Amino acid sequence: MGCDVSKSVDVMEPQQSECTSAEFTDTQIDTIRSTWPLLSADMTDIGGKVFLRTFYEEPRTKDVFPQFSDLEDFEIAKHPFFKGHVAKFMQVVDAVVDNLDGPKASIQQLLLMLGARHATFQGFHLEYFDVFTKVLIDVWETEIGEEFIPEVKECWVFVFAYIVKYLRQGYFLYVNECTDDVIEEKS
Repeated sequence: MGCDVSKSVDVMEPQQSECTSAEFTDTQIDTIRSTWPLLSADMTDIGGKVFLRTFYEEPRTKDVFPQFSDLEDFEIAKHPFFKGHVAKFMQVVDAVVDNLDGPKASIQQLLLMLGARHATFQGFHLEYFDVFTKVLIDVWETEIGEEFIPEVKECWVFVFAYIVKYLRQGYFLYVNECTDDVIEEKS
């Protein structure tokens, strides 16, 4: 047992979810893939905007990164750890975009593990996923510009709901396993 983040877990569908289908339509796939190049051209810049905006919208999210506690935004943006974290985040989005019409098990596994990992971060709260999703839409809208019509927004909202669904599952799997371990130890 133990709260081992590196172990494999089965993908389970939640009973309630913002994203009710693991399948994306051809139109959604085309829409996402046609706008992704506008965002992926400079993933560090776009991802950096997402994180800095998240810190602004919900200042407590910055507490998850103690190395940034005394830094201004311009210093954070240059910090090697920040750049690395931003790159990893954008690579996850890139992997999801690449897998929209492919087998879902490996990307779902990646998202589950990432969600479980977030459960281990000191100061991380589940509602930060919601803040992050809102900021993603805001940044995407700014970066995509006039092409961010309602249909495009709807497609990206669906992608983010898909991502967050599995992040939350992973988070809860980890928390529940840790709770079960504590109960077993006390028994």
